[in-house]
Amino acid sequence: MIRFKNIILGIGIVVVFALVLWQGIEAFYPTPQYDDYCEPGRFESSYPKAYPYGYEQNCTFPAALREQETQCYAEKGQPVFDYDDNGCTVGFQVCDFCNKEFEEAGDAHSKIVFIISIIIGVIVLITGYSILSIEPVGSALIGSGIWAIFWGSAINWRNFSDIWRFLLLLAALVLIIWFAIMLNRAAAQKKGFWQKLGIKK
Repeated sequence: MIRFKNIILGIGIVVVFALVLWQGIEAFYPTPQYDDYCEPGRFESSYPKAYPYGYEQNCTFPAALREQETQCYAEKGQPVFDYDDNGCTVGFQVCDFCNKEFEEAGDAHSKIVFIISIIIGVIVLITGYSILSIEPVGSALIGSGIWAIFWGSAINWRNFSDIWRFLLLLAALVLIIWFAIMLNRAAAQKKGFWQKLGIKK
């Protein structure tokens, strides 16, 4: 009964820790919102009016505008054109980079979240290992630390190259295996903090 109670409490600690980590970061370093960079309906004013279904436009798209459009897309922008009363494209208005700016802000945010999660994860891992004798808190904190590292890595995964993804997964695997070995080597008698880490002081 006590063992089952500890399992439930341990799971509860990990779940609440994950929520606290996520909400804490959102409270002090919120995720960029799309509307903060791209105004809703920003393209509506450039088009003169809505045409009925089946309406056929007899328009030609000038080569100069095509080149500007291609250049804008190459720079990861969204071209905005001027139209005449028939709905035909007559001029290049601007290359809108709000989507690009939003993605760049998201990438920068993900990198900071990754760093914060790694730091908190390592601290929680060491704390949980140092109080492992206090169950289920010790084991739950170790699980929480592993979750923090995993979550931070997942948030920033798209910003990693393939080699960094491999190195990160390898480091995580080695860390988990090391912790598993240290836990199973723990003797019945009480040990000091540095001894538990396998470091002779």
